Amino acid sequence: MYKRLRIRFNRKPLLLFIFVILAVVVNNIYAQQEPHFTQYMFNRLSYNPAYAGSNGAICLTGFYRNQWLGMQLYDSRNGSESAAALQTMNVTFDMPVKFLHGGIGATIMTDQIGYWNNNYIKIDYAYRLQLPKGNLSFGLEAQLVSASFDMTQLFGSSDIDEKDNINIKDPLLSGASEVNEMLFDLAFGVYYLVPGKFYAGFSASKLLETKSDKLLWQNRRFYYFIAGYEWVLPTYPSLKIMPSAQFKHDFASNDSWQIYGSVLVEYENKVWGGVGARLNDAVAILGGFTWNNFKIGVSYDIPTSRLSTTGFGSLELMLRYCFKVENPPKPNTIYGNTRY
Repeated sequence: MYKRLRIRFNRKPLLLFIFVILAVVVNNIYAQQEPHFTQYMFNRLSYNPAYAGSNGAICLTGFYRNQWLGMQLYDSRNGSESAAALQTMNVTFDMPVKFLHGGIGATIMTDQIGYWNNNYIKIDYAYRLQLPKGNLSFGLEAQLVSASFDMTQLFGSSDIDEKDNINIKDPLLSGASEVNEMLFDLAFGVYYLVPGKFYAGFSASKLLETKSDKLLWQNRRFYYFIAGYEWVLPTYPSLKIMPSAQFKHDFASNDSWQIYGSVLVEYENKVWGGVGARLNDAVAILGGFTWNNFKIGVSYDIPTSRLSTTGFGSLELMLRYCFKVENPPKPNTIYGNTRY
């Protein structure tokens, strides 16, 4: 009877991933405004505040992503082209806190897209409930975003194009300068975890959809669903297969879907490698290894869209360090005496 129940539990996540992989094949994807990571499975706190502290350890994770290597930007001030600055740097910290019945986390991120730059500070709290087979968390996140746009870099903001020696001044860009503003927003998430087997989470970012009059900009609310499964091969327990998927949409337009699926294979919990795909966007190669308490990963995206003619893909690096704090048992303060 026990074996039958265990088989039924393991099949459900596997059927879920078959459905998700099929969805990747039949759906178009497109999304903007929110940065994405190819190694999202190691960066769950950036997408879902309910993840905070779920690893049962104090973790510090850093990401660096260089998007669309080789893309060129035009500099109107000297009429030259330079490498486009399409970079994202992300550092997260999270830990369990027993007396808070959950965990806390924080994220510092900078996302630069050409002449547009966003700097994020996020603070997370997750409340965790223990269930018979796993735990269920509810998380809340406060987001502070410093957004800036350098209009002096735009074509037409200067008087003369030195390369062609022509007047390119645009009256609409007279008095162009760098514009910046501080924005506040919130995020919410739910996360379910069966340690060593399965995880799934749903979250919503930028709930308030804060507006900026200076930048003529409004945050767009995004919804995320992420899930992963770990399957140890019964005939070869040193190998672990880890499929995962991420779904993102803002439900404000029909062309802002993004579905990303990946499969990793890990050997003896030390070395892993795999592939991933975002339909109509890119295919990815992933790999990494674990050394002591460090986890080091790298991925490379090969674009399949029209952007494939502009550069050489996207490079992403990941470094993660985790350690558990063991609380020794308290010594006895009451002693017995055989005479009494």
